[in-house]
Amino acid sequence: MPPYSLTIAVCKGRVLDAVAELWAHTPWRWPDLGRQLWFPPCDNRPGLIIARGTDIPALVQGGIAAFGIVGRDILEEQWEPDILEVLDLGIAPCRMVLASLDGQWPQGPVRVATKYPEITRRYFREQSHPVEVVKLSGSLELSPHIGLAPYIVDIVQTGQTLKQHHLREVETLFASTARLVANPVAWRLGEESEYIYRIFEKAVRTNSRVSGGRQ
Repeated sequence: MPPYSLTIAVCKGRVLDAVAELWAHTPWRWPDLGRQLWFPPCDNRPGLIIARGTDIPALVQGGIAAFGIVGRDILEEQWEPDILEVLDLGIAPCRMVLASLDGQWPQGPVRVATKYPEITRRYFREQSHPVEVVKLSGSLELSPHIGLAPYIVDIVQTGQTLKQHHLREVETLFASTARLVANPVAWRLGEESEYIYRIFEKAVRTNSRVSGGRQ
């Protein structure tokens, strides 16, 4: 139903790479990204904003983008009641894990280093286990080795980075994939948002069949 007027905000990094592959199963042309971060809507595709994952909920909530594509890990950490999670895209799979040097569940109160303090506090609260959270922005794997915190909570894909730092997984908190989220007002407005959703829904089914055939 071109021309388009709505915009989709997409998370940078591994999610963006996976979205580019999923996009091949849509009728839309994937733009030549280069260093550009904003692509206005046009005749052959919705608009695109390329942004940090932590900024996607705000862009969607504020109506800058009608839709956003972001990992479940970001949504769990920055729970925002004013956006709707409308579709699991099934791409960019990873896991949120608790890890330590010995791979054993902590005995007594524990200190945990993480980039995800809300997820970590909620998880240990659900386990009725006392926790002190140390918020870091990176290099979590060093924490148990330098005495900062014996445990970390982080997102992993293969777990190889943990192994390289001699860390062992204790628990998987949850599995994460990229999700399509929507601004509630744009979602209710109708035809174009419904059309974009259906395009993604069909692309997910096609991508699942193609990926399954490769296994």
